[in-house]
Amino acid sequence: MAGASETNGPGSGAAGASGNSIAADAGWVDVDQARYQRELADYQGIVPPPVPAGTTRVPEFHTDCTIANEAKDDAIIFPRLPGASHMHTFFGPRNDAFTTTETLLAAGATTCNSPGDNAAYWVPQLQRNGAAVPFKSMRIYYGSRLPDPSAVRPFPPGLVMVQGDAKLQVPTQKGQGNQFWCAGSAEVGRSADGNWPVCAPGGNLIYQLVFKDCWDGKHIDSPDHKSHMGDPVAGKCQGNYPVAVPNLSYMVNYDILGGDGLALSSGMASSMHGDFMNGWDHVKLAALVKTCLNQNAKCGTTPSFTGG
Repeated sequence: MAGASETNGPGSGAAGASGNSIAADAGWVDVDQARYQRELADYQGIVPPPVPAGTTRVPEFHTDCTIANEAKDDAIIFPRLPGASHMHTFFGPRNDAFTTTETLLAAGATTCNSPGDNAAYWVPQLQRNGAAVPFKSMRIYYGSRLPDPSAVRPFPPGLVMVQGDAKLQVPTQKGQGNQFWCAGSAEVGRSADGNWPVCAPGGNLIYQLVFKDCWDGKHIDSPDHKSHMGDPVAGKCQGNYPVAVPNLSYMVNYDILGGDGLALSSGMASSMHGDFMNGWDHVKLAALVKTCLNQNAKCGTTPSFTGG
């Protein structure tokens, strides 16, 4: 999705978010190539176990997270400016305006259950009549959209990215893509303004947020926090975005049946967006990528295989 996700604050995209140098154009943050090459060497050295018969042949692993905290902070959009953003719901290590890749790696606790996952994930808070909606679950899938997932490589150190547009304030009527929907039951109506589904009993409101998965190979951040990432072309990461990385998919579940009075802290339903800051133990991530994604095999939270 083109365009900036939120208004960029002073210092947005600065080196303080990752500890890496800023490129000549303000807001473009260079990857630490020496560190990246060391991590790639570790990845290349992994010999994955063979995929046994009965394994589901889908390139996938996941992490399940509970809420770490909620705050009007955003270390990607408004680094070092506490309270400058709308309310966000954070997953992973406890997060604030001063969070960086290095603080994530050093964090002693995380609310996500895949071993080695100290990454930070966040979305705007969902509210009903101004009060926070109870949260049900958050699962982040790591996969690949490529016909040949053996091309996928682990995220580079310090990568941050944003998907969605917090400034997009347009109606989301029934049948449109990129909107909230009902999980576990049918949609039986719409809110009075038409922007939110009403779910039958037994279900819940859900949103799936899918990130871009081709990287430019040079920058871990960009002025709009998106332009260093792109989409596959003809089934490959190529051109300006030659490096395939895991495809993130946030499955955000709320303990509510939808209906009237709903809004995001960023505004209308169309403003749904998500942020990611890499804080993975690179060896643990490398093993998951090499074992599960590269071999087109379904795993859970560890590099072990799942059937069915």
